Amino acid sequence: MKNLFQRFAIFLLALWLSACASVGGSASGQTHGRDYFPGGVPYYSYGVSQSKENFANVERAQSDYTLFAGSRHWIDITPRRSPGEFNMLQAYSHLHVRWKLKDGREFMLEKIDIRAIMRDYFKTNDIQMPWQKEGRRKEGPSDGYPSLVHEVKDDTVIIKWLVITNHTPVQDRFPKTAGIPPRWKLTDEEFIVTTIKGVPTNGIDFENRRDTKKVKE
Repeated sequence: MKNLFQRFAIFLLALWLSACASVGGSASGQTHGRDYFPGGVPYYSYGVSQSKENFANVERAQSDYTLFAGSRHWIDITPRRSPGEFNMLQAYSHLHVRWKLKDGREFMLEKIDIRAIMRDYFKTNDIQMPWQKEGRRKEGPSDGYPSLVHEVKDDTVIIKWLVITNHTPVQDRFPKTAGIPPRWKLTDEEFIVTTIKGVPTNGIDFENRRDTKKVKE
């Protein structure tokens, strides 16, 4: 029953995001219809792809990807690869990031307009998905959708697309007979969209992970 409820909730969220999707961009420069994602795919995921090298000077960092207007929920950014924190998204939201460097400086970026950033980016760029490059159809869960990710480096936030390529031949990904399935050969490729300098601030309460005040997005 719990799994059924969770699936129904995800379905309702997808419908809500689809209905709320407003003006977006496309690789051809169009400015109408749904938001445009790499290769024109219908969905994307959101998460973090933070390298240890870029986190070397960072003491603490948090971000919030506001799917709904209202309170923000700050999640710690640590050196990790977690591109699927939110999946099956059909519209862009505002991104908020706050962080502190080891030298004591603090920075905040609020209401990063991901929709506007991607609209400009896809006017002159496009990112093909692996199955598009190979001229074939998408093969279910073994071909993933792109992930919108970010990371912190010094006084900046880097916004990127992450695309996972499955190098295991399609016919070999799922065994036709009972047995241990093969280990897929996967590689990541990141496409930097933009780098944004943080706004200096002070007094960030990183322990307050949920803003109680209502935030109009």
